[in-house]
Amino acid sequence: MTSGKFFNKGVMALDAPHIGYVVRETKDKIVIFGDGDERYDVLKSEIQMVSRNVLIGLPFHEIVRRYKKSRSHPLPISKPAAKWVFTHDVDLATYEKKYPKSLFNKGVRTKDEEHVGHVMKETDKKIVVWGHYDWRFDVPKSKIVAVGRNVILDMEYSEIFKYKVDRNSPLPTGEPVASLAAEQG
Repeated sequence: MTSGKFFNKGVMALDAPHIGYVVRETKDKIVIFGDGDERYDVLKSEIQMVSRNVLIGLPFHEIVRRYKKSRSHPLPISKPAAKWVFTHDVDLATYEKKYPKSLFNKGVRTKDEEHVGHVMKETDKKIVVWGHYDWRFDVPKSKIVAVGRNVILDMEYSEIFKYKVDRNSPLPTGEPVASLAAEQG
């Protein structure tokens, strides 16, 4: 279970005042999105101190060497996927009811194949995407043209900025952004 203790906090290294923000917290690690395409999946055991920011007890070059990941890889999850064993013939509708289709945690790309970020929240009408440079985009679902491993948006990368919002703004549902931490666990 995730406590959400680190979610949305700034992150510092021993020799760097800002390396990014925590966008995901699992049982044993935090995921940090830094500037540009930077992403670090850092073990919680490396955290030296937490106050207004999270201090990683390593110099920045060591964090990069040990924990740098590609932003296009799926984000880690806290909840293990429950295995569902069929004991008898089951129709597809029963399966879909037990495991509803969700866009949560899928990568988001534009039609010109640029990586935008990952879906952190889905509502009836919008997806909340955490992207590069700690940007957040609240994109209408009507802009989605395909869903597979990634969500593909019917726009060029330059058009995504029409949907940029402050990352600390309330979610489209009116909830505070901190409520995402509770949903992740």
